[in-house]
Amino acid sequence: MYRQVAAYLETKPAPPEGNPKRADEARAAVAVCLRWGSYFAVLADPARPPSPHVDDEQVSRIDDGEMARMNVEISAALAWWFGLCGASDRRYCDLVQRALAYLPLGPKAIHPHPQAETLLTCTMPDVAAEVRRTWWTGRLDQDLATAGNHGVRVIANAVTLQAWRNGPVEGVHAGRFEGYALDERRVSAKAEKAIVRHAQGGIYAGIKVVDYLRYDNGWPPPVERALPFLHGLVGPTGWSVTEESRAVRLPFRGDATAT
Repeated sequence: MYRQVAAYLETKPAPPEGNPKRADEARAAVAVCLRWGSYFAVLADPARPPSPHVDDEQVSRIDDGEMARMNVEISAALAWWFGLCGASDRRYCDLVQRALAYLPLGPKAIHPHPQAETLLTCTMPDVAAEVRRTWWTGRLDQDLATAGNHGVRVIANAVTLQAWRNGPVEGVHAGRFEGYALDERRVSAKAEKAIVRHAQGGIYAGIKVVDYLRYDNGWPPPVERALPFLHGLVGPTGWSVTEESRAVRLPFRGDATAT
């Protein structure tokens, strides 16, 4: 879906050129990769009638399969975004400017993210060497192959975990099961604002990760520099490094229609 957003932006008139700050780049990334470029946009769509449970924190409003799909879509989009950012591609600067001009961005202030320092620490060469020395027995060869073949996506998975999955979205996902409907808004405006604010801080940290690696001759990330982001204290375990989306089988609520 993020590719469709990029294609949409590239049909718009070019806005005045500028030199956006990293905070603006993070806001643009959230708009392209999360608010418009993932399944989350469907769940938070204000044009849909609200779910009867939209403000009930005791009821789950996001199914496990939907959450897994959003994890995949957001990470794939961030890997693409980080690839453009790290390459200093002119297209990246152009998309940032267009997103700032044509997409709703959310809060202007970027608040410090609680895991920003952890993510940035993973970029340090001495940390990478220590992490490799103490890696789990029997897993090193497999994880080195993953880091070597999918380094950018490994970093995107870690940033997605911290900026998205380990955040306010859990308050929408958790709770008792009541079933779901396809044609309802299940993320309230208040919850969406909190989710977007948290994501902005995390993705800002992710952009700084790309900066740190690029300025230290670590981009695209070689095996040793990507490996720390696979550590269970930083990144997720078992997430895909190849998928861009996946199908969802949704258990409907008793009164819901499959429209």
